[in-house]
Amino acid sequence: MSGRALRWLLSLGVRAPRAHAGAPRLTIIRQHRIYRAEERPLYRLGVSEAIFEAQVASCVAAGLTPMTVADGLAWLARGERGHRVAFTFDDGYADNATHAVPILARYGAKGTFYLAAGLMQEQRAPWWDELAWCLTEATRKRASIDFGAQPVALELGTWAGQRVALGALLPLLRVPPDEQRARFDALRGATGVSSPAPCELAGWPLAARFAEAAMEVGAHTLSHPFLTLVPPASQASEIADSAALIRERLGAPVTGLAYPNGDHDESVVRAAQASGLTYAVTTNAGDCRDVRAPFRLPRRALTEGACMGPGARFSAHMLRAELTGAFDPLRRGRVEAGT
Repeated sequence: MSGRALRWLLSLGVRAPRAHAGAPRLTIIRQHRIYRAEERPLYRLGVSEAIFEAQVASCVAAGLTPMTVADGLAWLARGERGHRVAFTFDDGYADNATHAVPILARYGAKGTFYLAAGLMQEQRAPWWDELAWCLTEATRKRASIDFGAQPVALELGTWAGQRVALGALLPLLRVPPDEQRARFDALRGATGVSSPAPCELAGWPLAARFAEAAMEVGAHTLSHPFLTLVPPASQASEIADSAALIRERLGAPVTGLAYPNGDHDESVVRAAQASGLTYAVTTNAGDCRDVRAPFRLPRRALTEGACMGPGARFSAHMLRAELTGAFDPLRRGRVEAGT
């Protein structure tokens, strides 16, 4: 029996979330992109429109109409009983504004959008999109790259080979910004790619739709670095200047932060606290039960596979099991990764 089939069977016995009963619980969902049905990117960092709409519709049907993180934390602070859900989106992709916002609005739901403000300002592709571009646009289909450890052989003539290369190179690019740029220069030389990756992040006119639709906007730093790998002064400017730029360009309040890649330590937390923001979310899985640690809030990923039952069809049972943390024991010891 496959893992998916087993989880689906287990989900049938999971009690549905109780919107107005039980100890207070806020489940913050982490998303990134909303794809059209025909889109097949090498690095799929999100869900399809149809699946996202099914997720939202199922939450609403269960009495868990999605809210913003700020509203969810205010609800937790009041000590009211029950379960609430907040949907979040990292990075600031254009499809968040064109696809996610209309779906949320159609169901009377809200969401929180954390913007990589400097990348949006420059209309520069994030590093993981640059990586996918180098692999899919390679003019040299066989290459080798050496980042100072064991050389990585790249077989880029097929989709399968590109996927293998993506998995091998992603962890090797989790380095400080200067070193990351040097590694990308080497990768471009090895693959023969000279053109810049297209930027799929929203420009400011499109991002204005978040505020116009009464969604929450938050900071996701300027350039999306691994914050624990940059000096404290850079941590502070990446966080505070990102929030300031969003306020300037959108005229919207900014009170929250999403740590890029979930990467944070005590120094990063202090920088977030000093920035004047009131909370920060991580990529560690779990639920918020109170507001005593507002700069280390857990979030749950909700991928397509996580809510698919038999026949690769959306399952409300699977969704409810994910929202209640029913599968946490199966994932014990794992820390979710993300951007």
